[in-house]
Amino acid sequence: MARPEKRRRQIASEAARRLARGGDLRRARIAAARRLTRDWVPEEELPSVNEVSRELARQRLTDEPDSSGGMAGLFGDRYDRLAALVQPLAAVRLDASQYQAATQLDASLQAFAAVEQQRPYDEELLTAALLADAGRAYDRRDPIKAILAAAAGLLTERTVWLITMRDEAHAYAVGTLGKRARQRLVTHPDFDDVSLLASAVDRHRSGCEISDLPAYTLDKAISLLRDLGAESGDSDCL
Repeated sequence: MARPEKRRRQIASEAARRLARGGDLRRARIAAARRLTRDWVPEEELPSVNEVSRELARQRLTDEPDSSGGMAGLFGDRYDRLAALVQPLAAVRLDASQYQAATQLDASLQAFAAVEQQRPYDEELLTAALLADAGRAYDRRDPIKAILAAAAGLLTERTVWLITMRDEAHAYAVGTLGKRARQRLVTHPDFDDVSLLASAVDRHRSGCEISDLPAYTLDKAISLLRDLGAESGDSDCL
């Protein structure tokens, strides 16, 4: 193995461990590179978002016993990998004066619960609710781009659109979206669904009552998604 590639993998491994303890991906990569090399590492030689997120998923999954004796314990199925991408949100603390959730993971699970009340059989919309803010654990400057890169190959085209357009739906709801963008949004067949997503994600910020929402853990949310996938015949493929 060439030395730059080996160093890149080592940095990815260390960055994943740091990310699991909290912080964002950019700082985790830089801190990992400094610790391992004691020197400055050019951006092009640092591991990508995809590489770090895959390593994070691998570390999380291989820490758990594999009762199947097969490859699932090493890589997991699509739902295991989605869970691994969302789990770092537990380290993203929220301001108690502005949010009704202690961590971003709590907030994402509340959004999931709010969508589940309205669209209990829409796996794509529920997946979007769970992942819409997951990029905040990877790159707070561009969280949408970060989570879509990290989840590449795991999401349907519709789920990607819902996550991408969530902020535009919020802007539409508060009256700040431009005329042309409004027209494109309201004529889209998934306008009602992305509007629901926006309101669900914003619910924990707005002072709306959340005590009526069912309490979800990440494991329970992933189990629900896996069951919906099994019912549709798409449990491990898109």
